[in-house]
Amino acid sequence: MKLPNYIDLAIIGAGVQALTLTTHLLQKSAKHYHKFLVFAPSQTWMNQWQQQFAAQQIPYLRSPAVHHRDPNPHQLRTFAEHRHSELFPPYDRPGTKLFNDFCDEVIRRWKLADKVYPAKVIQILPIKRASRSRFQLEAESDAAVALYGCDCPVCINALRRLQS
Repeated sequence: MKLPNYIDLAIIGAGVQALTLTTHLLQKSAKHYHKFLVFAPSQTWMNQWQQQFAAQQIPYLRSPAVHHRDPNPHQLRTFAEHRHSELFPPYDRPGTKLFNDFCDEVIRRWKLADKVYPAKVIQILPIKRASRSRFQLEAESDAAVALYGCDCPVCINALRRLQS
């Protein structure tokens, strides 16, 4: 994916809250679809969330089915129509697998798979010359190129060691 020179909205991270924000934004107006990008090192939605849930072996979520990713509060229950055994009492809390599958469906339905740009944003800088509030994002790879002349894994790791 080629990074555009300008976007209206940058969403840092591709986790649960970013997915929720994105679907609600698009529900308000589909014209926003071409005005935003999500930035995450993995270039995939929910990557860190899924890794952490798997590492902790969490069988189900704490929040009820009506509080999940889609703007329609009943969409998860509709999705789970033939998977009732994966909704846990009280309040129909979704199982982790059901939730992951539902998020994949939300990403597919809202056409969001290609909206995640592979970058770890390390700094947000105000642009003082702009007539309106504008910001510049600095990605980890940009910093490695500026410091070492390239953004290969060796240079990125050297930058991380330098920053810690």
